[in-house]
Amino acid sequence: MSHARWWRPLAPPLLAIAVLMTGSAATALAAYPASIDVNTTAFNPPCDDDANAVGPKMQTAAKAEYGRLGYVASAFTGATFTRAATLNRTPKDWGYYVHSHGDYYWNSTDARRYTGFREDSGDCSQAVIFSKDIKAKRLGRQSNLVFISTCHASDSVTTLPDAFAIAKTKSISPANQGPEFYVGYIGVRWDSDEWIFEQRFWNALANNQSAGAAFDIAMNGSFNDGAFDANWWGTYTYGGVAGPWTVCPTCS
Repeated sequence: MSHARWWRPLAPPLLAIAVLMTGSAATALAAYPASIDVNTTAFNPPCDDDANAVGPKMQTAAKAEYGRLGYVASAFTGATFTRAATLNRTPKDWGYYVHSHGDYYWNSTDARRYTGFREDSGDCSQAVIFSKDIKAKRLGRQSNLVFISTCHASDSVTTLPDAFAIAKTKSISPANQGPEFYVGYIGVRWDSDEWIFEQRFWNALANNQSAGAAFDIAMNGSFNDGAFDANWWGTYTYGGVAGPWTVCPTCS
């Protein structure tokens, strides 16, 4: 389904994107890669009738904040964001962000549905990356901050958190399930609303809010679509910082 009908001119953000560049950078004790995959081709001519300038902004903002949190963040789009390339990178990724078309796609081999998203590949014929594909490559390895910026990524039936070994539970202090946090959208969403949400979320993290608090802040405000919704799973108090907890299990 084309997303052109769901795109609208951007509303003014609540927080300036410049906030992303302020504050001290997080210090990583080791190299913790994070891939930032953004599908720009699908949302622009000739694949879509309407030009869409939101994707590159999402990519820049996500890469900046993952870098500030201590990840070695690398961005991919066009021919560098393919199914093969993403699955080749994912075993090493501690963090992951993707913006693309997403749905609960039918897998003909297994005769069942999985949540997934489409590659970019630089053309209009874009293969689906199923959650089962990611799970098979990661083999249960730990993930930190995972942001799936697609439609249906956090529907009740989503299979993507499990692909990143993140339990679909909400651990709120004093409970925690380790340094992990998954966030995504429910149902079909406009790119402009996703961008509003993401600016608020990244800016809150940059202001030393936990991932859970950042989610609450991002949801607290107006959207073009009054039915806008998103969901999260993981540890509410986790701050999104790269790497395992080695000293304090309640500190980020």
